[in-house]
Amino acid sequence: MRAAGRRVPASDGPDRVTGRFPYAIDLTPSGCLHAALVRSPHAHATLRAVDVAAARRQRGVVAVVTGADLEKWAMSADAPYPFFGPVLPDRPVLAIGRVRFAGEPVAAVIARDLDTARQAAAAIRVDYDPLPAVFTPDAAMAPGAPRLHDHVPTRDVMTFPDLVLHTEDGGNVCNHFRLRRGDADAALAAADHVLAHEFRTPQQQHVPLEPHVTVATVRGGAADIWTSAASPFTVRSQVAETLRLPESRVRVRILNVGGAYGAKTYPRLEPLVAVLAWVADGRPVRVELTRAEEFATVARHSSLVRIRTGFTGDGTLLARRVEILWGAGAYADISPRTIKNGGYSAAGPYRIPNVSIDSYAVYTNTTPAGGFRGYAIPQVAWAYENHTDLIAEHLGLDPVELRRRTLLTPGDAFATGQPIEDFHLIDLLGTVTRRIGWDAGPAGTRRREISPGIVRGRGVATILKTTVTPSTSTVALKLDEQANLTVICSTVEIGQGARTVLAQIAADATGVALDRVHVTYPDSATTAWDQTTSSSRSTLMMGVAVERAGAALRARLAALAAPLLGVTEDAVEVRAGRVRAVTNPAAVPAEDAVPAVPAVPAEDAEDAVPAVPAEDAEDAVPAVPAEDAEDAVPAGVAVPAGVAAAAGGVVPAGGLDYREVLDRAKVGGLTVSEVHASDGGLDPDTGQGVVTPHFFHAAAGAEVEVDLETGAVRVVDLHVESYAGRVIHPTFAELQCEGNVAFGVGQALSEAMRWGGETGALLTDSLLDYRIPSVRDLPDTFSVGMTEDPAGPEGARIHGLGETGSPAVPAAIGNAVAEALGRHVHELPLHPERVWMTVRDAAPPHAGGETGPAR
Repeated sequence: MRAAGRRVPASDGPDRVTGRFPYAIDLTPSGCLHAALVRSPHAHATLRAVDVAAARRQRGVVAVVTGADLEKWAMSADAPYPFFGPVLPDRPVLAIGRVRFAGEPVAAVIARDLDTARQAAAAIRVDYDPLPAVFTPDAAMAPGAPRLHDHVPTRDVMTFPDLVLHTEDGGNVCNHFRLRRGDADAALAAADHVLAHEFRTPQQQHVPLEPHVTVATVRGGAADIWTSAASPFTVRSQVAETLRLPESRVRVRILNVGGAYGAKTYPRLEPLVAVLAWVADGRPVRVELTRAEEFATVARHSSLVRIRTGFTGDGTLLARRVEILWGAGAYADISPRTIKNGGYSAAGPYRIPNVSIDSYAVYTNTTPAGGFRGYAIPQVAWAYENHTDLIAEHLGLDPVELRRRTLLTPGDAFATGQPIEDFHLIDLLGTVTRRIGWDAGPAGTRRREISPGIVRGRGVATILKTTVTPSTSTVALKLDEQANLTVICSTVEIGQGARTVLAQIAADATGVALDRVHVTYPDSATTAWDQTTSSSRSTLMMGVAVERAGAALRARLAALAAPLLGVTEDAVEVRAGRVRAVTNPAAVPAEDAVPAVPAVPAEDAEDAVPAVPAEDAEDAVPAVPAEDAEDAVPAGVAVPAGVAAAAGGVVPAGGLDYREVLDRAKVGGLTVSEVHASDGGLDPDTGQGVVTPHFFHAAAGAEVEVDLETGAVRVVDLHVESYAGRVIHPTFAELQCEGNVAFGVGQALSEAMRWGGETGALLTDSLLDYRIPSVRDLPDTFSVGMTEDPAGPEGARIHGLGETGSPAVPAAIGNAVAEALGRHVHELPLHPERVWMTVRDAAPPHAGGETGPAR
């Protein structure tokens, strides 16, 4: 029985429920020092002086580090480099000369214990000279806005193969992505109708249960890092750059990560802790962030989307022009990549022949922004799905009918020119509408007054997203002498069940029983290289690598077993932990046939099947006694002359198990490795090209209830349908999809980071002020569905589920609220005050003409 597709027990389930599940936050090595950070209360200010004298005098303090130290060390090739960043090296380890957001680290105290470090940090006095600050991307782009950086620094090499960099715009623009397809201007001019709108989303926080935590030791020209990161090899690269070490001298180890959602994909804490460990000269240094510090470490991008579409009277979409301003925060982080994905995705999942998109990452005096569950799709989906409903309203069409007419189908081309295939969004939309009881008709058809002042409405949304491309995953499979299988890979367990899922795939690919499969934790010194655990790519990319390695392992077993069985390799069946000879190779089920693998290079030929030394030949394969001859080789198989001397003893009619093959072939075990890589890339000027191995897609439908007197919104019913292609573990897949619902509801109704006061401090740096949804905030009724390949699981490809459904949820809720109110709200979140103000300002719904900005 196949392991994939079944609800098998989680391989680490007992450890999860008994508290033995290991995390980096549990680590405090012997002799460990602790560090506390001094952070700026100002959003933008010049650093006049940092007085650390009192802190250094305190008993138990080992060292105090400031930006001035970093500046001094920068001149030495043997000391740390002061700037880091996954794309652009623009973020100082500690502020140098100026702070650019409230919460930016200014100084660090290393002490024998955390209490001492915090007390000493409180004794540091910093003299700030406040500067004007900007908190939204449009404010930062305005004439006369304060400039955060004198220039945008770049590297000599591109750190990511999919990057499109245009850093020359000037001002506060960090990077500019552009897409051009067809002639948008001409098509807009020729359109029967043109509508334009603005939509906004705020910065939001990931709020993983486990905060960022890193333990680093630097000794003897090498660094050892334990950390809660989702991309160990990116951490290795960044720490090596910071410490000016070869990457081979940096070891990064990851245990389980207690949630990430994009917050831990790229280094934010590790370069700083590595510098502190370098200062500590051989002793480990530990830093664990508080919840308030998490809010000052990474956030989701805020956005302003200006979208303009031309269309015909029957709803045919002719052209779309989009300008997106992304609030990147004070430093670039991963923004140059994020705005690329969000940029080309702003066209939406629609058939539009003429598209022009400009997507800008803009420096602001806020927490640096990084990837977030959905990777820029929630922001643009909020815009284009509200905009789609407004087009339907303008034409008097049912919003679902408009989507059926215009959604991409196989054979169409996406905005980047990439052909669409294995795409089922119209079917997903049909599932959603049936599930929520959609009533066909134009805007207002589904509005119901439940009681005086209480109204209900329904809305839908459709989205597509991509995964990081090009992308590479590498795995090694080790079959030991007892036929236990170890999957040696660097996929990070973040709660998504990756270790169980990869074990299922490996069990099916190799024929080893699931309970004999073990998946390692990432260790850059020993585990195979992987690009990242993010972007809904692990089951897809690493899963295919495991399948390929499994095929290679079975082929190696067949090559070892063939002479033992006295047959050729194509007459060997490798199945369910056993190797047999078959009389009719053509009759072997496809999934059990020995897979074709690349030829063994000449230099490796000796390792493929070890030769038996002449002096050991007689002992290697004893003669088969006559009475056992019938059992040695299955009936009907032609036995070559001399097989008794080559078979390694009596071969049972049922063949040999893997352990017996390894033992008789005297190899003691097998290790194979394989790589799975996707191809792609975009033209830097037009944005045309391949952006993903295939398009992930989902649809959502929501019914909401709105209190017109208070503005309170309650989601009554919700369904999200995602295309899965092939589900490996139904329970984990469902949990991922349900997590998408929770994330989407929080983004829709309550979550927003806000700055203010005299210093521009973050006003929502605790879970008292920043509201993530609890179970009570989830819809009264909600469900998730995973549509699999209509052709069946055999050969169906895996589509990512970890974030696919999330971007559709806020848009569906927003459209449902608009149906209830008769007016769209153009900014998230839909908190009571904003909704109440929309009700207060209500006017007849949009109907015709080109419209400008709206709230």
